[in-house]
This record gives sequence, structure tokens and C-alpha cells, in this order.
Amino acid sequence: MTEPLMRRPPIRDVRVVVPVRDEEQTLGACLSALTDAMNTLQRADEASCRNVRVSTFLVLDTCRDTSARIAADAAARDARIHVIERTHGSVGMARRDGVRVALSLEAPHDAHALDIGATWIASTDADSTVPADWLTKHLEFANDGVDLLLGTVLLAPDPENPAMSARWFEGYESVEGHPHVHGANLGIRASTYVKAGEFPASREHEDVGLVAAVAATGAIIRSSARLPIVTSARRVGRTPGGFASFLSDLCGPGLRPRDNRDTTIVRSF
Repeated sequence: MTEPLMRRPPIRDVRVVVPVRDEEQTLGACLSALTDAMNTLQRADEASCRNVRVSTFLVLDTCRDTSARIAADAAARDARIHVIERTHGSVGMARRDGVRVALSLEAPHDAHALDIGATWIASTDADSTVPADWLTKHLEFANDGVDLLLGTVLLAPDPENPAMSARWFEGYESVEGHPHVHGANLGIRASTYVKAGEFPASREHEDVGLVAAVAATGAIIRSSARLPIVTSARRVGRTPGGFASFLSDLCGPGLRPRDNRDTTIVRSF
């Protein structure tokens, strides 16, 4: 990394927030990957990673399948995993509630209270898997002075529809400074998040709304392809205008990935 962009306190707490809505088929793999990422962060030799607290908050929103049982079993095995149940039916409200609980929870008997300037919020989805070094990469950017980090996604293989994946990758910009916004791969300093007014309570595009609000505050924003996550290539999603809906549209004639309005923001920063 470069010299720090602006003086910021070193990150001491990392809180991962994951909205979950009927994700019994993918939640286990998501949690396994997040556990690996938490372990990698806490075992890292870098001085910046030592004594950093990390935890994951699952927000079960109107789940009707076995997601709650999968989440409860994971929490029983790992005290770093916390389960929140809501009935919003809104990914924006689920993410927002998850962050609110994450920022209100302090480890018992801990000598230091939560400092939102030294706390990093990492956002992903229950149908996605993160790489083992995902959180350590987030920490690198955060400790370099970045306030908001926007990552990229890879599509999980879909042998039933290879043409769709090909059309997706044809126009997707997996480069440094890319224009994409994915709630499945986003990190933000907690103080910046609070200043921007939290995730909007919307049923979709809450990630793009947050990024626009952060940009208006003058915060330091970076887009990077150095920490891609793998997300589901399903074409039936949880919101009518979300990522799955866009992938479904790619199966139709005449559409190209750069038509995507769900993962792209016009940059003014």
C-alpha cells in the first residue's frame, strides 16, 4: 500500500454484517468462508492485525426455511457469530439493523470500549463466499486511510448457463478504480457510516444509496479488484430489482453487462 492518505486511528474492531433471507442452500458455505477469514485475520503476523477483535452478525429477515437453524448451529460453535432475527422483508433495513446491533455490542470484560473511528464494518451476502484473506485486505485499506472500500464479485460457476456468465464478464470492469457497487463486498469505517446516515431502509439498492451518501461527505473512497468474492449466479433473487434480476435479464436478447444499474454508480469523487 501507499503512505497513509490521511491520519486515521488504527482499526481495532471488525464487524461483519450479513443479511439472510431463505438462504439454506448457501448459508453454510458462506459461514465456513467467513470463519476462515476471521481466523486468518486473527492469526496474521502483521502488527496491524494483532489484538483486533472480529465478529459476524447474521440478520435473519423473514426466513421460512432452515436458515435460522443453520445460523444457530454456527453461533453455538463460534462465539464470534451472532444471530439477529427480524421481519422487515427489506435488505436495506436488515443491513441497517445488523450494523446497529454490531456497533452496540461490546465484548464483556474487555478493557476498551468500542471506538467507531477505529471500527470497520464489512458487508457481504449469505449467497456469497469470501476469500480467506478478505478481512486482512479490508484492514490494509482501512489502515491506509480509506473510509469506504468497494470490492468486486466473481460469479459462481453455472454449468446450466455458461453463456450468461460469459456475457456478464464481457463488460465487467474487474480493475482498480472500477465503477461497481456491491453490498456483497463493501467495507466502511463506522464513523463514516454514521456520518453518512446508515444504510437506507430500502428493499433494494441500499448499497448504492449508502455510497452516494458517503461520497457527499467527502470521505476517502477506494474501488479495488484485489479482494473479489464469489457470489451466486442464481436468476431468481430476494428483491425484484436486485442482482439476480439483472442476471436474469442477461439471458434476454440485446442486453449487455454495462447496462447494469444495480452494480454501477456514476462517480463524482
